[in-house]
Amino acid sequence: MELSDLRIFVQVVSCGGITAAAEALHRVPSNVTARIKKLENILDKTLFIREKNRLRISPAGEQLLPYAEQLLALAHETLSAMGNHKVQGVFKLGAMEAVAATRLVQPVMNFHQRYPLVDLEIKTAPTGELIARVLEGEIDLALVADPPEDSRLHAQAVFEEQLVIVSCLSHRDINEPQDLSDSPTFIGFSASCAYRNRMTQWIKRSGNVSKVVEISSYHTLLSCVAAGMGVGIVPVALLHNYPFTDSLKVHPLPSHWSRSTTHFIWRRENEKASIKAFIDSVEGNINSEGAVESSVVSM
Repeated sequence: MELSDLRIFVQVVSCGGITAAAEALHRVPSNVTARIKKLENILDKTLFIREKNRLRISPAGEQLLPYAEQLLALAHETLSAMGNHKVQGVFKLGAMEAVAATRLVQPVMNFHQRYPLVDLEIKTAPTGELIARVLEGEIDLALVADPPEDSRLHAQAVFEEQLVIVSCLSHRDINEPQDLSDSPTFIGFSASCAYRNRMTQWIKRSGNVSKVVEISSYHTLLSCVAAGMGVGIVPVALLHNYPFTDSLKVHPLPSHWSRSTTHFIWRRENEKASIKAFIDSVEGNINSEGAVESSVVSM
């Protein structure tokens, strides 16, 4: 049973005859008659009672009519929804914890106020885990650090972060990996964290292998560092929001190691209107705040 057959059936009922329905549908009467007979054969029911030169809907036709109208209305609603680019529905956003804490507060507020029909869900995780979740379809859009090229993903640079090493106040100056102990303790996130991998690679230049203490939040990381339990690597922007920065010693890294670019990533076939809307919200906030504007990567 085809929707076009049901549309013709409803038109014949509405017009009260084959000829009038054919004119309304811009078809020849023989085509309309053939489509009605086809529908009757499929249903094994007589849909119209033929009385001389006029048609009268049969009991089976009366039974079919409300279902046909509902199906046609649902088909129209489906086509409208698929062609509707209104920003609505569930939008799953992923971000590194440092980005969520420093960059997303105002953009999320603006997005929520502008698009109240969107059910926004935010998940924080290290870069590697976020990339995997985007590829698996669990997250629509994610903010990650220095993602590798992947033909399945769109990647759009948005922030440039300056990374620094943090230690307790009593630690000697750190200019090279050799300024750490022979087996330094590094406090960081899981192995899928881009910043952790950058730090461990930097330490390996001295021939040393660091002991890693894994944590799950930057406040925990900074508190452990301040207590002298080890060193860590963080974006400078994060320190602006930490209330106890006077208990930390900050050590700059060489530019090759200190510069990291945060990207938006999303699957190529994911064309949700909410993705573009959220990217616009973040970029709009960047352009309105001079302090952040200087960290934008040229696109």
